[in-house]
Amino acid sequence: MSFTILCSFVLAFYVVIWFFDSFFKSCMHYPYYAFLEGTGLKVGILNFTWTTTAFNRFIYRWSKNLSRILKKWFTCGYLFSVWVFLPFSIWTILSFIFEHFYETIQFNNVPEVKAVLPGVNIPASDFWVYFLAIGVSSIIHELGHAMAAAQEDVQLISVGLFVFTIIPVAFVQLNSEHLNSLTITKRLKIYCAGVWHNVATAFIALLLFFSAPILFNMAYETGIGVRVTDFTDDSPLKNVRGLDKEDVVTSINGCEVKNSNDWTHCLHMAHDRFGICTSAEFIAQNDEIMMETIKENDVVECCRKDDLFNFCFEYMEPKVGADSVLPGQYSCLKPRDMIKNNFIKCTEPSGFACPRNMHCLKPSMNNHTYLVIVERKDNNAVLYLGLPYDLHKTVFIDQYFPRVALFSFFSPSQFEKLLRYIFIFSMGIGFINIIPCYGTDGHHIARNLIQILAKYLNKNGDFIKFFTVFTVVVGTGVTIPILIYLFYKAIYVDN
Repeated sequence: MSFTILCSFVLAFYVVIWFFDSFFKSCMHYPYYAFLEGTGLKVGILNFTWTTTAFNRFIYRWSKNLSRILKKWFTCGYLFSVWVFLPFSIWTILSFIFEHFYETIQFNNVPEVKAVLPGVNIPASDFWVYFLAIGVSSIIHELGHAMAAAQEDVQLISVGLFVFTIIPVAFVQLNSEHLNSLTITKRLKIYCAGVWHNVATAFIALLLFFSAPILFNMAYETGIGVRVTDFTDDSPLKNVRGLDKEDVVTSINGCEVKNSNDWTHCLHMAHDRFGICTSAEFIAQNDEIMMETIKENDVVECCRKDDLFNFCFEYMEPKVGADSVLPGQYSCLKPRDMIKNNFIKCTEPSGFACPRNMHCLKPSMNNHTYLVIVERKDNNAVLYLGLPYDLHKTVFIDQYFPRVALFSFFSPSQFEKLLRYIFIFSMGIGFINIIPCYGTDGHHIARNLIQILAKYLNKNGDFIKFFTVFTVVVGTGVTIPILIYLFYKAIYVDN
């Protein structure tokens, strides 16, 4: 499903909702308004909101039962958010600006910042986990505010869920008079609680992600390869001579594949040019080279143009050796037969050296084409001419093999995918909310920090008001253009 189709579905959904909302408000005025008030629903333009007070007593009681632990928890959160996460976020934004707009300045070890969009750089199969991760991250963020407020006896008016287009965002409504009557430190604990919960959630998700193979070890086996689960519709690997579902991939170009990390690493290594060690006897028996070689687009063609199974190979011999062949010589061979019995790779770092009585033959290809040899368990190897990127983006794999057929309905990879998105969105929500941007927690955090500074410098309210407005305007003016740029880049540049 493309981004355009997704937007069309969302727009059609809200047109229908708007139509029925307008119809009921005009024809069933009082019953419909009573229904909206009773359920807490509110319909807007491309959004709808749901609020409730059903969880207020539960949150308050839970916070009071864990009062001693939560006081220390939110104190750590306030200190971490102000002294660690806020400077880190500002440094990341400044580094991003300099890296993208000043090419002469190079920053290493800068976290990669990019927009993640369904239908653009996320496949359709990830839609459910995408929105679930956003919902979980947002709910945990607001739960932090609610629990911290309950600790300080601030009235919790209601909790709710705001859905803009298809993006769910949780929220809490607090009594502003109670909140403003607190000391600055206590207010900061409440405002920082959401960011602190997001950072803690991201850390827990990261731990669970790396612990998943151990957690699921009793029911699933790992370390024996990766299993092909599905393909995208445009995948070039799903044809008759390509991969099949349930194939177990064991190596790529001689690089051993034991898990999903190896799969990614080996596809990256597949960009290295290599040769295939081939015996002199095999070459003599199978060489179908034409009388004359033809050079087209800087690529030597030594096979017939209508030959779909043979490929032109160039001899890459060590400079010393009794059996060396002069450079610039070629052979026309079937690569599938060359690797049928035993695949030995020769590379430039190794000097293109092969065992005795064997020659190193490198495929004659342009700079944009690679030979990718995918070896499968209990099946013939698959040879693919193209980009390793095609395998990475169009072939879906799973590193977990159920020990019992009963567990085949679920794969821990789905759990890992959810954890990965929860980490991304928890860090993203925390990052955006710590920046002093209008409408975020960073707005209130900045105001309270400026109040602390004003108290230390013995300044009046005008000082607080001026620098609060200045900080929020600068933060908003920097953050919003960066977000617009990231979404533009994800939609129109990267894809």
